[in-house]
Amino acid sequence: MKLVCTPEFVREALALAGPIRAGVSKMLRIAGDLGFSQLLNHQGLHLEKLSGRVDPATGSPLYSLRATRAARVIALLDGDILVLLSVEADHDKAYP
Repeated sequence: MKLVCTPEFVREALALAGPIRAGVSKMLRIAGDLGFSQLLNHQGLHLEKLSGRVDPATGSPLYSLRATRAARVIALLDGDILVLLSVEADHDKAYP
């Protein structure tokens, strides 16, 4: 699947602690090699649609990908492109 990173995502990812930054890097490598259905079923990344959450600008549903045990990447699907919006280092904050 094609991945596109927003500037906000890049800034947040670069500012993270080493282990989380490494997890985000690994997530990027894996996600870029998989298709959408493979991401939905991947045991490590566990792409899931966030219930009740949408992007305020587009109204598109938001998705979460696991970067580490605690950190999640918030993304939206734009056709066949997964747009990475932000990184949430605290799992509970990614699921309000």
